[in-house]
Amino acid sequence: MAGITAKALVSPSLSATGVDIGRRQQLLLGGKALVLPPYFGQSSESSRRTSFAIRSQASSNKPVKQGDRPLWFASEQSLSYLDGSLPGDYGFDPLGLMDPEGSGGFIEPGWLAYGEIINGRFAMLGALGAIAPEILGKLGLIPQETALPWFRTGVIPPAGTYNYWADPFTLFVLEMALMGFAEHRRLQDYRNPGSMGKQYFLGFEKYLGGSGNPAYPGGPLFNPLGFGKDEKAMKELKVKEVKNGRLAMLAILGYFIQGLVTGVGPFQNLLDHLADPVNNNFLTNLKLHN
Repeated sequence: MAGITAKALVSPSLSATGVDIGRRQQLLLGGKALVLPPYFGQSSESSRRTSFAIRSQASSNKPVKQGDRPLWFASEQSLSYLDGSLPGDYGFDPLGLMDPEGSGGFIEPGWLAYGEIINGRFAMLGALGAIAPEILGKLGLIPQETALPWFRTGVIPPAGTYNYWADPFTLFVLEMALMGFAEHRRLQDYRNPGSMGKQYFLGFEKYLGGSGNPAYPGGPLFNPLGFGKDEKAMKELKVKEVKNGRLAMLAILGYFIQGLVTGVGPFQNLLDHLADPVNNNFLTNLKLHN
């Protein structure tokens, strides 16, 4: 799989037609091209040939605002397909990955937009879950033996493990099976919105029909409090979710770097910095922890 991906990225041809893109998608998806659903808009023009080279040479005239929408390092190229209709769209796409006519040859723009939302949600849960035991332990609300930094719970075995009800390998296999099942159903719903409401699932299928847009299924299971009762409120909430999701993904990356560099959890890092900002900061910690 890695070889196919690398071949798609470093192909000697600097341009890719729609046929080339479709062929590469089929290779990476087991012979099945991922169809872009109608709720992720895509241009119907396919005659223009695009490439990373074209995008890297985009016009240097970079606008900073378009109507009421602020722009982040947007180019005329990116603004030709990023029109602000997606939540959190500020025209930022230096590699042209969202270009419907030249997405690097192996990833659908619609799947990228959907994937950002899903990974942002996972990151928000992960960022909170990784730091919560540390905070609760410092407050004395949970036993100290369970108030471990996230990387000493078995996530990175050399850094430490916890004595769970099963060995790490068994837990890993179980997690892979459960997540694989959930991800498979999510992919089915992406390809065929509403299909999960037609398959028997212990009586829950009546709540899994969705809204037609798999990124925002709604209903009593996925929106129990009924947020976004009108279009304006829903639009605002979507933007806030994307922004917080992006921040959480950066936070998770920061957790990993802090763990490697300092050898302690993110909350302890914060306490150390507040106690002695001069000797506990980014510059003084530029070394890998042994």
